[in-house]
Amino acid sequence: MEGGDLRTMLNDFEKANHPTGFDREKVTIALHVCHALTYLHSLEPPVIHRDLKSRNILLNEMLEAKLTDFGISRERLDRTMTAGVGTSLWMAPEVMMGEKYDVKADMFSFGVVLSELDLHTLPYTQAKEEMQNSHGHPTMRPSAAEALFKLQVILSKEL
Repeated sequence: MEGGDLRTMLNDFEKANHPTGFDREKVTIALHVCHALTYLHSLEPPVIHRDLKSRNILLNEMLEAKLTDFGISRERLDRTMTAGVGTSLWMAPEVMMGEKYDVKADMFSFGVVLSELDLHTLPYTQAKEEMQNSHGHPTMRPSAAEALFKLQVILSKEL
């Protein structure tokens, strides 16, 4: 798409000392990504993207976001999956450890993308090693639909 990928935009923001934090544009990008995840996860069977990261989010000139690179996406045919796939900095701990996972693994990756949107840096750039290895429990993550609702509430307020 003509706007490039999200990672490139965030690199440009960092070079230009663009203010960190969320503004209307960034929340709108997050909303588009969350809407796409909500759709994928609502299919029967649900589709797990499995490689959600800023390079796999394309933007048009109006900064409308679209997911790309579904090469390792899978339908969730059984209750959970165990294959370790994806890009490690965005990968949920349960996927990295070869444990069972489901659509909530995408929500972990979405959280990492939200961190990128906030700080403009690659994941964990400012984190200490022990934080990189922390285990976020998958049951504590919101569903895509829950995150979509929260983003819509945020977007409806004046930023």
